[in-house]
Amino acid sequence: MSKKSKWIDSLQNLSLLSQIGISMVTPIIVCVLIGNYIDERLNLSPLFLFIFIVLGVISAFINLYKIALRDKKKGK
Repeated sequence: MSKKSKWIDSLQNLSLLSQIGISMVTPIIVCVLIGNYIDERLNLSPLFLFIFIVLGVISAFINLYKIALRDKKKGK
């Protein structure tokens, strides 16, 4: 394996790790913001925040599962 192909593989791995991190953090943060907004509007302090945190975590793991399946099909 040449030095150039090792460097390209390293960049691809870094790209995959970044994609996994972003696709897991983004839905959780968005759901926390939505839950806070709804709780402030309806004065139901922790109710919707907890509901949307659970939805965000579930969504993050679904995204992770999809990424893993896609990379498995590619043969990585």
